[in-house]
Amino acid sequence: MILNFAAALSELKSGSVFRIANEARPPSDYLFETLLPEEARASYRASAGNMIVRSTMAGLVGMDSPYPPSGMVESSTFDEATAKVANHVPLTEAAIRELQTLLGFLSGQATSAAASVNRVQEEALNFLDKVIIQAHLDTAEYLRGEALTFGNIDWTFNQKRLQVSYGFPAAHFLTARTGTASYYNTASAFWTDVRTARKLLKQNLSAVIAHTDTINDIVYNDANKARVIGEDGLGGFTLQRYSGTTEQPTGDARDTVRIIGYDREGEILDTVNLGKTILVPFMSRGKVLFVGKNTRSGYRVGEGSTDDPDNALRLGYTHIAPTVEGGGAPGRWAELFTPELAPWSLHGRGVTNLIPVIESNDKVVIGTTDMAP
Repeated sequence: MILNFAAALSELKSGSVFRIANEARPPSDYLFETLLPEEARASYRASAGNMIVRSTMAGLVGMDSPYPPSGMVESSTFDEATAKVANHVPLTEAAIRELQTLLGFLSGQATSAAASVNRVQEEALNFLDKVIIQAHLDTAEYLRGEALTFGNIDWTFNQKRLQVSYGFPAAHFLTARTGTASYYNTASAFWTDVRTARKLLKQNLSAVIAHTDTINDIVYNDANKARVIGEDGLGGFTLQRYSGTTEQPTGDARDTVRIIGYDREGEILDTVNLGKTILVPFMSRGKVLFVGKNTRSGYRVGEGSTDDPDNALRLGYTHIAPTVEGGGAPGRWAELFTPELAPWSLHGRGVTNLIPVIESNDKVVIGTTDMAP
């Protein structure tokens, strides 16, 4: 059967492919997208900032004396250009042959020619969603993972380098655990790091995230004295610290923690072994991400006379800028097309201008450990 993608695509409603590119949302297993959700913006630059005006106590003055200064202003800004990511993929000849065979079978059962056209359209849109759009979602998730687990992005691809620094407080990078202090070793500092992270986040710990390989190093190390009291079936555990030879719980709520396992991966082309791909984890092995709550109410000792507005800030978002290819409309752009002289072939292209934005970098603490050999 002769495939005619050009005819099938011409019957799609105008703008339908563009809508698919922007309505396709990462499934629930894109964990970092839940922390830095995607937002389509009208600007090609991502800017974020906040200003805190602090009230300080008025001071004593003598009669006929000048007034002493009071008050203090703190500000922080983030201003970065978005990074352009793109791809172009043709539907392979092998796939087209298989589709020809399938359509040849279906044509004998189709009630109308329109049914065959609909099947070609469905295949084309599936190709767009799985091969073109998912590639962009994977790249966005990878960049979010780099930003959150390293406090910066330093990514080189196609001889282009993307560098972004998020200005994390130095104290929020916990001491890298090596040797016997590694989480898998005899003098593991895992629980020390959990308590330190809680203190830095002002006891507002919302989530702990690690690669499942890192979690296994923790769980299966007897030195951690960690009893598994809950398991979600997806690689995540609730751990409770015990003490003594009778393995009794410490009785301290700070010694119970739930760790979310995250081992999803993307793929990149292997430039050395042509025709092969390399798996790239979104959550780096040997990293533990402690995330603070986005909002909270109530007074905390040491906060001062003015509530810190950072407490109400979200962690951040993923800035999805417009594209020139999409006529300046905010969001991803994608297209399906057929070469003029080959209406049976199908090509897809997509473009995203994006950058992860972390608006409240003091709500992240990063632990680092060597992995078991």
